[in-house]
Amino acid sequence: MRRIILFMILPLCFALTACGGNENPERKTITAMDTVVTLTAYGDNAANVIDEAEEEIYRLDTELSRSNENGDIFPLNKNGTGDVSDETAYLINTAIEICNSTDGAFDITIAPVMDSWGFFGQNYRVPDENELREQLKKVNYKNIEIKDNNITLKDNAMLDLGGIAKGYASDKLTEIFKDNNIKSALISFGSAIQAIGKKPDGSRWLIGIADPKNSDNYIATLDLMDKCIATSGSYEQVFKENGQIYHHIIDPKTGYPANNGLASVSIICDNAAKADALSTALFVMGMEKAIEYYRDNGDFDVVFITDDNKIYYTSGIKESLSFLNEEDATELA
Repeated sequence: MRRIILFMILPLCFALTACGGNENPERKTITAMDTVVTLTAYGDNAANVIDEAEEEIYRLDTELSRSNENGDIFPLNKNGTGDVSDETAYLINTAIEICNSTDGAFDITIAPVMDSWGFFGQNYRVPDENELREQLKKVNYKNIEIKDNNITLKDNAMLDLGGIAKGYASDKLTEIFKDNNIKSALISFGSAIQAIGKKPDGSRWLIGIADPKNSDNYIATLDLMDKCIATSGSYEQVFKENGQIYHHIIDPKTGYPANNGLASVSIICDNAAKADALSTALFVMGMEKAIEYYRDNGDFDVVFITDDNKIYYTSGIKESLSFLNEEDATELA
């Protein structure tokens, strides 16, 4: 009999210093969007703003989830066509642009394959090749047709915005904080962290990038200010079957977990939705193609961690990064 062992490892990146100066922060932790969300903010109105941000998270969780019948995605997947909100249409268009620019390494129609592996619903299993072959026929972002707010999914395509929704939510919360004059805050979705301003003592936020071999520890730290870091890792959501470990970052071209020597990819940029999606895409690509993509589209920075815990990073964040073992880190030319 096969034994399946499930284990979840979080977070992929985490704040190492959430306080600064003599001022105490307001902080709230909730569960939404299939993760733990922590909001930290400083300022006279911080508590009220965090409450507003919490309601926004729940709203987006409903709207963008493919399991909530009251949202936009569930009925769209069920019926194959339908009208969605301006916001959902905008996010799908944004996602398609990233799908296209990454040649499908990021693909929001991956839902049928994720279902076969049991990553949606956490009923984990290894599908047979025939099943995967049939499910892969439904995976192609080009089967999404959009006209204004009306969307049609061709050839049994199904949407899953899980690879971009947390980043988008982080961007929306950032707007709420800034609109309410919050100048110092941190938004954490576990795999994505947005830093707003500096801490009250004037120092930057210090973010740890998890060690893939022991995610309770960090392998590097990053000073962050008014940017987001999003990480995709092969150790985040995994299960073991017949001695083989399988992770949730699926290559849309093969239907199998990406296996290319990478343990994690972190994207640092101004836009959290973009960082969220690109961390998945570049992980699927593998480091060689990912570096080529970075050089062609380099309005972001990257930290690659390989299976043997070697670190490669782009030059734009050189002054902000620190490593536990300097000899394991290499700057990309």
